[in-house]
Amino acid sequence: LCAALATAAHAQDDEALVPLRIGSVTVVNGGAGLDEAAAIKRLSGQYPLRIVFSLRNGDYDVADRLEVMRGGERLAQVDNAGPWLLMDLPPGRYTLRGEFGGRTEQRDITIGRGGQTVHWVRGGHQG
Repeated sequence: LCAALATAAHAQDDEALVPLRIGSVTVVNGGAGLDEAAAIKRLSGQYPLRIVFSLRNGDYDVADRLEVMRGGERLAQVDNAGPWLLMDLPPGRYTLRGEFGGRTEQRDITIGRGGQTVHWVRGGHQG
């Protein structure tokens, strides 16, 4: 019974994370609370691009805006992105441009067949 209740609670958490369609990209954005972060982690295997925003001290962070570019074309813009962001993108090379309090940071990434997880540490670079 406890397992069934826990499964039902997880399903309810997962349903609260409604995927958004931004341009041609499906996005799941959030994870500020522990339940929401756990729900996003459960969904993460379904999305080729997984981004986690954090500060150097390990605290989660949120980008004021994140743009996803491919070949000079903006595919998606997500406001208040994070701390967890899942995106349904095909394999290829992309540029991520994040704005944090008026400061812009950029990451060039390649999504392969197994997907890509980006640990975006503000002010630093980590894959």
